[in-house]
Amino acid sequence: MAGNDHGEYLDNQFLMVMSAIQFGKNFMRDGQPYRVEDGRVIRVASGHANIFINMKPYPVSKGTMLVFPAGTIMEIEEKDEEFDFQIFSFRDLPDEVTFKECTVFHLSDDDWSLMDEYYQLLRHTVKRLPLSMKSIRALQTALMSELRSILKKEDVEESQQALGRKEAVFHQFAALVNQYADKEHNIVFYADQLCLTPNHLGATIREVSGMTVLDWIHRRIIQQAKLLLMYSDLPVGEVAEQLNFSTPSSFCKFFKKKTGITPLQYRDERKMR
Repeated sequence: MAGNDHGEYLDNQFLMVMSAIQFGKNFMRDGQPYRVEDGRVIRVASGHANIFINMKPYPVSKGTMLVFPAGTIMEIEEKDEEFDFQIFSFRDLPDEVTFKECTVFHLSDDDWSLMDEYYQLLRHTVKRLPLSMKSIRALQTALMSELRSILKKEDVEESQQALGRKEAVFHQFAALVNQYADKEHNIVFYADQLCLTPNHLGATIREVSGMTVLDWIHRRIIQQAKLLLMYSDLPVGEVAEQLNFSTPSSFCKFFKKKTGITPLQYRDERKMR
């Protein structure tokens, strides 16, 4: 049990945090990717941040909620000093209330107040000992069902107007990078997958995102490298091999160029915090 006054709970089956700021500065650090083992629901309480989820950028602010499934890779790129959020994990919920991919909600005042009531109910349930996961999952199921209703109410087809061709290419490209960048580092591979020329793909991605194709590929490689360095004891040479570098030295040179430190320095610094 941690920080019970603020509704935080963390163990091997459940996570709940009512204030990320009060939980501590090392909770979800900027620039550190996290692969979540369970689903997550995030409710942004204040401030602004840019978050990458499975290589897609999401600007978030107060009034935003995000739901994403187990296995998602999340990284807070940057945030302002006021940024704070509430979060809980979920598992084993009914299929009809879960979401297969990251879903973002920009809530009305009424919906925001409703979600606040659910979070407060979860908080009070978490504070009652012994912890009842049955009660927690019942509340989570009801909350997720409400989010499903909100999504339906918004009339998804109209609110998510058909993407233009260039935006659609970008989303397809981001999904491919998330899937293949650990092994495929060349723009030609992604252009072939999308039936485009490398020049056309490069121009489209730059126009839509302001970043180059290689920027996105390199971002994913660094993200995966950080995960392997932080959460495994693999030697640097094996990390380099998993990420399809020809030699450990070429991987170390690449990593230092992108982060300013060596892979071993990154591992040591993160494990010391």
